Amino acid sequence: MKHRERHGHLAYSARVPESIESRGTFSKDFDQNFNKANNYYNNSKYLESIQIYESILVQGWESSNLYYNLGNSYFRQNQIGQSVWAYKKALRMDPRNKDLINNLSIVNARIKDRVILPDEFYFVKIYGKFKSRFILKEWLYVGGVIVLLTAVFFLISEFYTLNNLIITRIVKILMLFTVSVHIVILDKFFDENDNKHGIIIDNQVKGYSGPFYGDNSILFNINEGTEVIIKQNQKNWIEIILLDGKRAWITSNKIRLL
Repeated sequence: MKHRERHGHLAYSARVPESIESRGTFSKDFDQNFNKANNYYNNSKYLESIQIYESILVQGWESSNLYYNLGNSYFRQNQIGQSVWAYKKALRMDPRNKDLINNLSIVNARIKDRVILPDEFYFVKIYGKFKSRFILKEWLYVGGVIVLLTAVFFLISEFYTLNNLIITRIVKILMLFTVSVHIVILDKFFDENDNKHGIIIDNQVKGYSGPFYGDNSILFNINEGTEVIIKQNQKNWIEIILLDGKRAWITSNKIRLL
């Protein structure tokens, strides 16, 4: 039975495999490796479980449960940055999962000097929650269904005069929904593809004024688990922007891309 998160405790039970998104050919080895990693986790052998979960990702397989279990394993090893990264990857595939949301909030609370942005306007906050409630694929399904319904009612209004006024109003409402949903789809698409984010996975990472070392060029330190925006890459360096607008360069081995 899955242990639910309550009273500030982590939901920790390893999850079984579910549908897998793969960039390669599916192999029955996945189930064996996944279950082997879960057994290590359930026996408190977290380093071993991490190694296998990561090897599965390297092979091109990914799923929300895989990232969820990996996040739990990293949390047990007190690797906050890696844990945040894994939970956020899982939430991109399963944004309504309560255990994931709860676990991420607990881990976020452990990030030192976390950047807290001012409260957004009420409607902006509501829109953000509304947009993030579904993954892009689900929004595309919703948009497709609304377009289909709009087309059906439009054809009805063209060929049938019975209650034509009511049908016309329904068509107008559906067209409004169609435009609104597709605005959300475009916004989510560009947000996921244009704004590349990453998670700091090392503690007290030095942010430099340029892609070079030097005591005089250190601008500030960045704590493990902090989410940043990726601006550009240059050899082994990455220019990042903190959520409060501060900019700096860090070495690429200190960050993991979402």
